[in-house]
Amino acid sequence: MKAKYKTLGLKKGASQEEIQEAYQRLSKELDPVANNNETFFVEKFAKVKAAYSALLTKKDHDEDEIPVKELNWFLKLFTIGDKFSFRDFFDRAKKMTVEFIAIFFGVFLSLAVDQKREDSNHRADNINNMKKLKVELQDILVYTDEYIEGVAWFNDLFQRQYDRWDENSDSVFLDVMGEGDEAFAFAPLSYYEQAMPYDPPKVTYESVQLDGTFRFLDDTLEHKLTQIYSGSTLFYIKENAYARDQAIVDGFVERISDRWVEELGDVKTQYNYFWKDNREYIQKDYYMNHNVFRRLGNFNQITAQLDEHKAGVEGAIALLDSILTYKQKEIEIIYWVVDFDFLQKK
Repeated sequence: MKAKYKTLGLKKGASQEEIQEAYQRLSKELDPVANNNETFFVEKFAKVKAAYSALLTKKDHDEDEIPVKELNWFLKLFTIGDKFSFRDFFDRAKKMTVEFIAIFFGVFLSLAVDQKREDSNHRADNINNMKKLKVELQDILVYTDEYIEGVAWFNDLFQRQYDRWDENSDSVFLDVMGEGDEAFAFAPLSYYEQAMPYDPPKVTYESVQLDGTFRFLDDTLEHKLTQIYSGSTLFYIKENAYARDQAIVDGFVERISDRWVEELGDVKTQYNYFWKDNREYIQKDYYMNHNVFRRLGNFNQITAQLDEHKAGVEGAIALLDSILTYKQKEIEIIYWVVDFDFLQKK
């Protein structure tokens, strides 16, 4: 018991007030939540809490206990050991009463309870997984915003090129980036071969599918998550952002290798002089002009689909927030489910 006092920084025999003051001070200093749940603080807090509980129990027992020789014959029937405590007596009586009521009402009321109850042993893990899902959905929003910005940059670049295609200028296939001394010329179509597959994060979603968390989700939320991670909108986004876009890019590359190389010989699209020296030839290649037109249309379609997808993600985050708030305020009640058919057979 001396070690318990030492844990609270007290001398043996300290008063109840001193014990409470020491516990309140240490519980604030060692609060795991305030200290990022570091192992050191979690363990220290547990020891302080255990010491406080043990010392209070001892103090209460010391004050309440009555020697057996001072008891009447009735109280001696309920006494174990050499001392009797009214506190222990009433605590045991209350415990037995509560247990009886819990069993009585638990058995009969559970007959009307929906058997699709949460598995209480995994409830905390499921809530934690829902929090992780929320974080991943927020990551999807960030990823999608960055992807939309990338599509917008390429769309503006190629749109300017498409609008200028028929200009009578040797620099028609060149553009300028930067300002002042930092400005430089480049060929927009030299960036044309860069495809942009859309591949948002999904690790958490795949893991909760395996561990049973989906049984814990609201039906509306489960439907929203399914749409976000594997629905038709995502399918068409990926199809347009990769398969269709890549097919358009492949057509551009094949045109260069099959026609330009044969007719122009030395084709070096990475250099500005190539686009300047061969601009009349390129302007007459309406296949390439149409290829750029098709890609611009695909960019516009992808952007519209991404806006719709983004709205769905935002809606799922809002719904997940409300469910988490509700779940964290719940009082968990563990009950039994009785097989009524089994009872009738008996």
